[in-house]
Amino acid sequence: MLRSIVEYWGELEGSVHPEDVPVFDRFGDHGFNLDFPPPAYIGDIVNAPIIILENNGGFDPRKTPMEFPDAEAHDEFREDLAAPRPLDPTKRSVSPYYCSRNYTEWLTSGTAALVNGVAYRSVSGLSSRVAALTKVLPSALFHQKWLRDAVLPLVESGERFLVVHRWSRWNDAAEVFWGHPGAVFSKAPVSKNLTGQELADVETFLRNTR
Repeated sequence: MLRSIVEYWGELEGSVHPEDVPVFDRFGDHGFNLDFPPPAYIGDIVNAPIIILENNGGFDPRKTPMEFPDAEAHDEFREDLAAPRPLDPTKRSVSPYYCSRNYTEWLTSGTAALVNGVAYRSVSGLSSRVAALTKVLPSALFHQKWLRDAVLPLVESGERFLVVHRWSRWNDAAEVFWGHPGAVFSKAPVSKNLTGQELADVETFLRNTR
């Protein structure tokens, strides 16, 4: 079931999933940059025992284009979506953002993977259009269904631990994890890094499953 998200993004040929194209066209000034392949997930989303929820990709007008200097970098990024693997910081298309977090080591070792509620890079998270698209964008709705149908059973069986660091782009899909022993919700979702409690709960899970 986890692999269904990989199969979904395996349909990506350019920088926008084919199901999302007509929706973006309809919304016009939607608040996202669509010039580059989207970070739907980072790391080995199929095999990592820890799954970290984030809201959406971020766009930096100076840094992001540097991650995609040519067509090969675009292809490399799409290949990582089609065949997920642990984060490789040496790849040109890897954002420095994911290489400078307090959980980066988990991404590079395959211990954790990160998935965004909305795959695309927002130019401004304050745009009302960004929040509106969360409710109608096909890929976002797919991510929400994937969380409920694929991730929840694995959390309930103890095979995965869910770190709900940010959840506003997941609509109500993450609510089922409130109070679940196999999940932790951040008390500081504004922070780019995980809180001490999140880190400690992950370490406890890993220690108990070794």
